[in-house]
Amino acid sequence: SVDGVVRFAPNLRWRNVPLRKRLEDNLKMPVVVVNDVRAAAFGEWRFGSGRGSNDVVVLFVGTGVGGGVISNGKMLTGCANFAGELGHMTIKADGRKCHCPNWGCLEAYVGGWAIAELTQEAVRADPNAGQMLLLLAGEISKITAVTLKDAYRRSDELALRLVEETGRLLSVGVVGIVNAFNPCLVILGGGVIEGLPELIEIVKDIVQSRGLESTVEGIKFEKAALGNNAGVIGAAALAQEKLDL
Repeated sequence: SVDGVVRFAPNLRWRNVPLRKRLEDNLKMPVVVVNDVRAAAFGEWRFGSGRGSNDVVVLFVGTGVGGGVISNGKMLTGCANFAGELGHMTIKADGRKCHCPNWGCLEAYVGGWAIAELTQEAVRADPNAGQMLLLLAGEISKITAVTLKDAYRRSDELALRLVEETGRLLSVGVVGIVNAFNPCLVILGGGVIEGLPELIEIVKDIVQSRGLESTVEGIKFEKAALGNNAGVIGAAALAQEKLDL
């Protein structure tokens, strides 16, 4: 939040932890607290694929889905410093249950955990078509997004269909984001994109055909450039900016 308190970090089991104050008390220096994905988005904007552009959307598709929006040269932060939860926009009313309180979120269809669940469901529905995926994973419960990527690289028919569907669902979200924020550039990154960079071309084609003509004219799509370093680079740059160093 704006006061440096971590309201909820489920993986750490933190609620209302005054992280900034604790770090400042121990380090004896000013501290800036920022969401990890927004920090990574800031890093990509300043030092990665977004350099030189003032209107950028950065979307990371990994285990979860998140990102950041840069509009007119400013990172959008929101009322309580929680802007950037792009993965929790609804793409299907009453759709799949998300890990958040909502149903039908973008993350519930294209996040790594959701891809794993959807692939497992597809194999259960058609075990014959899922033979390659089952062979690679050993058992249905061990099928992950990485299994899907490996089967896709082997031109498995079911994997090809599932990747195309993932690209289509991701595009539904990106169309909404592009129409809402009118960026000049969309940067896609995260583990799912690293494993399946073909998704970028799928998204590009669909967004060009379905987005509002005025918002997609001249828009560019790029793969994130900084990899795992984006977060630490962005956090350092954000701290430097906020503390006027």
